[in-house]
Amino acid sequence: MSEAGTSVPRASEWGPGEVLSLLEHERGLRLHLVRRFERGDEGAYEVVDLQGRRLVLKWVPWREDAAQAARMTARRLERLRGRGCPIPFVAASGRVGDVLFEVQEYVDGRRVERVTDGLLEQLLGAVDAQRGAGLGEGADWWDFLVGGLFEDRTPLCRPSALDGCTAAVKQLVKRLRAVALDARPPEQAFNDVVHFDFGPANVLVDGERLTAILDWQSCRDGDAGYDLVTTDWDLAAWPKADPEAVERLTGEIRRTTAPQAAATYAAHTVLRNLTWSSGTEWEEHIVHTGHSFLDRWTAR
Repeated sequence: MSEAGTSVPRASEWGPGEVLSLLEHERGLRLHLVRRFERGDEGAYEVVDLQGRRLVLKWVPWREDAAQAARMTARRLERLRGRGCPIPFVAASGRVGDVLFEVQEYVDGRRVERVTDGLLEQLLGAVDAQRGAGLGEGADWWDFLVGGLFEDRTPLCRPSALDGCTAAVKQLVKRLRAVALDARPPEQAFNDVVHFDFGPANVLVDGERLTAILDWQSCRDGDAGYDLVTTDWDLAAWPKADPEAVERLTGEIRRTTAPQAAATYAAHTVLRNLTWSSGTEWEEHIVHTGHSFLDRWTAR
């Protein structure tokens, strides 16, 4: 309670008005709210500055580990921009009050409606740029992936959300975990940048030209082949690709990713989709697609 006896909202409950006020008071950034975007796990808002520049504002409650992760992400993205990846630049970031904020450029473009062979070529080029661009923090990659099928390791994959799930979900989860445990751990430590939520849902295009890859907040060091598998899942679960593009992507995964690693990445990708779909109208679709997806990537 405040001295006046009124409840003070937690940072996780703050709306854009409170954050914009903090930015002006503590950073001298005067931004005008335009709208909230329809997509975005943590919330993203379009704002404009005094010069009329369109920008995107995001924030999360401040924690020291979150701030450290944001600094690591910034270093990775700087490397990727230097390699030509279309990633929005950051105009300002840091702490104000009890929130960790980021203001980035607004990129014109639309969401992907169809993945053509030409667009896939650009996505593959972005993943190629991610290879070898890590910060040397990939030694725990395999443990992170396999462990993430049993316990919450990231907000994007939360096995705890499946407590009390249906028999069909339990059966699939058991199968996914068996695939991961049976796989032989890779001998090398990967040093790629992994977006971790890569795919058509997180890119913008202008015609067939890729204009931006968005939502890098979960990126980490590891094997960029994981991003190819999540892209393949996206196209399997929500078909929107030309047959030539699907065939090309499958071939690229098989060329660059060891079979047991691809199967483990497929298992992890399916489980993370189960964690958001369990108990919803999409559960049956995800379970059915999950089995067929795993069949394809575990076939010898």
